[in-house]
Amino acid sequence: MFTPADRRASALVVLVFTLICGCEACLREAALAAAQTGPQVYLKLDFDDGKNPFAPTDSAQGTLVADSNQALGGRSLHVARVREGKYIGASVPLPVKGSSGLRIAFVVRARSMRTVAVNVFDQRRQDNTTPASPSRVFDDEWHPVVFAVEDFHYNTDPPDRKIASETDFASLLFHGDEDGPAAEFWVDKLVVYRGTDTQPPGAPTGVRANLEGDGSVVLTWQEPADDTFAVVYSIHRKTGTSTWEKIGESVRPSYRDRPTSLETYSYRITAADYENNISTPSSDVVLTPTVAAATKPPSGSALPWVVDRATYAENVRQVHARGVGKVRPDVFLFAGDSLTAATVYTHTLGSWLARGLTVRQGVGTVTTEYGAANIKAYLAGARPEFAIVMYGTNDVERRVSISDAMRNLGVVLDACIEFGTVPILATIPPRGFDKRDQRSQEQFNRAVAELGRTKHVAVSYVFEEMMRHDLKAMLYDGIHLQPESGNDAAGRALRQTMDQVYYALRDASGRW
Repeated sequence: MFTPADRRASALVVLVFTLICGCEACLREAALAAAQTGPQVYLKLDFDDGKNPFAPTDSAQGTLVADSNQALGGRSLHVARVREGKYIGASVPLPVKGSSGLRIAFVVRARSMRTVAVNVFDQRRQDNTTPASPSRVFDDEWHPVVFAVEDFHYNTDPPDRKIASETDFASLLFHGDEDGPAAEFWVDKLVVYRGTDTQPPGAPTGVRANLEGDGSVVLTWQEPADDTFAVVYSIHRKTGTSTWEKIGESVRPSYRDRPTSLETYSYRITAADYENNISTPSSDVVLTPTVAAATKPPSGSALPWVVDRATYAENVRQVHARGVGKVRPDVFLFAGDSLTAATVYTHTLGSWLARGLTVRQGVGTVTTEYGAANIKAYLAGARPEFAIVMYGTNDVERRVSISDAMRNLGVVLDACIEFGTVPILATIPPRGFDKRDQRSQEQFNRAVAELGRTKHVAVSYVFEEMMRHDLKAMLYDGIHLQPESGNDAAGRALRQTMDQVYYALRDASGRW
């Protein structure tokens, strides 16, 4: 992503010309040049050079940290509260004109915060713009974020009223929804750019494998030597004459494997950028353990959304490849009934996705039959990279046969697959507040999960996630989702599944 020197130089010329002139003709010229030369990069910081252009808000401090627990590889920007006052944050100049196609991507980590977002000030409107779906964050977990600026709204407008395409941005401010006085967050690998690219990052170099006393193997490597941001690394392994297999991912240039036999192991590392372009593999590193690691399976390996990946991974890669050049990257279609029709549903689930923009196609009272009749029109209109499908609540209520409902959902899935949109099939939520009275929903959802396996598509386990909680906290009327907790549960289920879908899409081992 953004690697060839000639395209960087050309994009820089276009950028400078656009910022100096600031006229509509220049913007059109810039857009044309961007299409010809690749993405325009307006701001790119990994903080490893020790320079910090960010100014903290009055109640915060913003410093660069190099501690291995606080930075991905070199340094990161750390923003923390140091005194009472309004929100903590840090700002940097961002002189960019036009919101169309603009992306703000970074990797974030936080503590005592619920979300992290950005404000981008528009001088033309004299108002801040912010995403309708700020990124959900979790204590001490690094996670990539890709905001689509065209999906932002002005702070004085409701979230569904999007910002103008003709903007005059001046600055970028990081901030978030704090959850206590000890709130803090870290930002790394920040890039603001316009346009898409198929140029992958360079391969990781200098891969080393060290055997630990407990039999584990610690792999370390150097980040790509070019200007590309490698955001997620995939670790692949094989023994003897076996085929390569992806065994894990890391946002850091390191990984711990726990081989369970004394065979000779070979490892390869690939890097993916914010658009999930995948590098060529690193050079192999070979090691023969002298002590076998414990045989305990990896944490979470038996969870249904993890187990499912084996059934759909290859199909997902094929469907995704079919959509290249046809679908819009990072566009998520939400198709369903009244649950999907609520604006808070797509905004909340968008926060859990932490990337791209959402297209809501929810219609009250409809059944799976309606979805089957309308899905092709939805796909043609939105051209989404992914479609999250949740029909069936009304089928169960109206006693539509499960076989008919699954036939309709099969039509929806087939249309997505043919179009090149990766479908994610969601189970329907519980009905009523009694967990012991969910037989109809359980039967329907077992059929949904089986359909997902038959069609080799991913399933988002919304019902199962909600059943882990008090249903009165999930449903405000026994049917529709509570604005915060209910939609959060649906978002958590989607995030769990999408993490596995992206894991599969970043697996290049089948090519070797």
